[in-house]
Amino acid sequence: MKLPDFLEFEPFNRMRASLGAEQLGAFEFFEPQLHLTAREREELLTGLTLGWSALRCLHDYTLAYKNSRVLVWGQAPGQSWAAPGYHLAYCRTLQQLRRQQPDLRLAVATRLPEPDPWPWRVCPECLQQLQFRGFDAARTRHRDYSERVLEAFDLADFFRDYPVYPITSEVLRALDVVA
Repeated sequence: MKLPDFLEFEPFNRMRASLGAEQLGAFEFFEPQLHLTAREREELLTGLTLGWSALRCLHDYTLAYKNSRVLVWGQAPGQSWAAPGYHLAYCRTLQQLRRQQPDLRLAVATRLPEPDPWPWRVCPECLQQLQFRGFDAARTRHRDYSERVLEAFDLADFFRDYPVYPITSEVLRALDVVA
């Protein structure tokens, strides 16, 4: 059985015109290895605990779980943080942590949990890796500017530049896992 060419199928073209849809939509077949299920998307709102092999480093160095950008936080045994911190890129700190503790389980989410009792703080190494808004802690003459970028960092603003979901399958197939 041969399907008609739906780009040339006049009833669909009339319906598309009546809806004001000028562009065709995009569709990807669901692949459970690459795409989040509805349940996984819900769980990412509060956080999943995953190993390194579940994470991917995208070409822009942001972190992904399946077809969603994610934040990562985790506390290595014996490590204490004055204020909770999170990562949004595969920075030097995460690379070193992966080498030192390949079996470490990490909290992964698409948003931060409520602060307890301090506000969450983005990892400066992540901003350095991404060169986010010109952040460059390595250059002394940029230090004041970089400190302002760090202090003013807003996660919602970050996700406008780096959308959380979806990441296309062709991008994901071209990447290696973090581990």
